[in-house]
Amino acid sequence: MLTMPTPPTRPLTTALLPLTLFAGCFGSPVVHPRAIEELRRGYAHLQSGDGERAEVAFDHALEFAPDLPEGWNGLGVVARGRDDAATAKERFAHAVRLAPEFAEGHANLGEALLTLERPSEAVEELRAALRIDPDLAAARQNLARALLHDGLADPAVREPRWREARREYLHLLESLPDSPTAHADLAFMDYLSGRFAPAERGYRRAVELAPSSERLLGLCVSLVRLGRCGEAVTACDRCLDIFPSNRACLASRRGAEACSD
Repeated sequence: MLTMPTPPTRPLTTALLPLTLFAGCFGSPVVHPRAIEELRRGYAHLQSGDGERAEVAFDHALEFAPDLPEGWNGLGVVARGRDDAATAKERFAHAVRLAPEFAEGHANLGEALLTLERPSEAVEELRAALRIDPDLAAARQNLARALLHDGLADPAVREPRWREARREYLHLLESLPDSPTAHADLAFMDYLSGRFAPAERGYRRAVELAPSSERLLGLCVSLVRLGRCGEAVTACDRCLDIFPSNRACLASRRGAEACSD
């Protein structure tokens, strides 16, 4: 029995803001120097993995400058680190209300919406981020993934949504040709569209770059669909070597073995 490849789920996290953005962003009035100092401390705490101290620092920054969008963005990043996507969404939304040209804020808001399984809303925020800064790789990845999931959720719009998603993934590969997530996500769409040869190539490249159970499973079942069953057994065996308890790889390994007899 073959198991279908699994759709991508986890959004790509937007990188933390460079410290050089903090002072005088968005044409706003001069920011209180203590607010800037606390922002720097907050992001330094995030980099070191101390979310609790980061939250305190961002709160302190906002005491000096309550309408500082970077402070609200920082609090959103803290909530995201606690897997509290609902709170993160509210904080990122407040940041972009304060600064509509805040590209990272829109990117973070789109990521939170995607985590909350609201892909249509995520698409709009991620597009806004890319209009401001087309080089935000995480935003482009998440836009493509939001379009992919929107098409999965509603077959009536799948074709146009996946056409858009494919274009965004290809844009991403122009700047990051070795992105395993882009190769794997394109392969997933190819597989579900019955295009097994490009699916096999995409999964193979993704596995070369960063093997995972999902990518090895996709490679295995794509090879079976192409009738290359001996190679499929090898791919499933590799999946089981790395992830011995993976039931999907085990089931597909049996299907590949039956196919090769």
